[in-house]
Amino acid sequence: MRKMLGGAWVAAVLLAAGVAQAQTATPPDPLAPGAAAESAKPEKADKAGAEEVDKEKVDAEKADAEKAARPAHERARHYRHHEAEGLAISVHNERSVGLMQLSVVPAGDPDHKKVLSALAFGRKAVVHVKHTKDCLYDIRAHFADGADTEQLGVDLCKDKTINLTD
Repeated sequence: MRKMLGGAWVAAVLLAAGVAQAQTATPPDPLAPGAAAESAKPEKADKAGAEEVDKEKVDAEKADAEKAARPAHERARHYRHHEAEGLAISVHNERSVGLMQLSVVPAGDPDHKKVLSALAFGRKAVVHVKHTKDCLYDIRAHFADGADTEQLGVDLCKDKTINLTD
């Protein structure tokens, strides 16, 4: 009976060792034969994704090159289209306080249409206003310190800049 108990003991130890080995199994060696085939699959997917990104980049560069290669008169037509929509006016806030509201309307128009809601001191912005026949506009500005300024009958076609100063 003692021999059987010893044999059972050896079997139990071997079984426990096998279970312990299964629980602490190390991951497969990536350099082992056959491992290269498994690891190559994700690389193919990564390469396909990289090729797709490269293709998009090439397409974007191609579109930019085509746009730049257009004749000058076609590019000018594009800019004239924007001019027909209105005037692009550059606004420079050179005051020591922020601009709270700017309105630019055709000269004599009682409506105070807001074209810019806020502009920090020392900053610049571009606003768009409708083109009028005579290009004369009334400009009204309200600042954070409570000051208001008004310029009437300004020709914005001649000088497309509004300088707000102290």
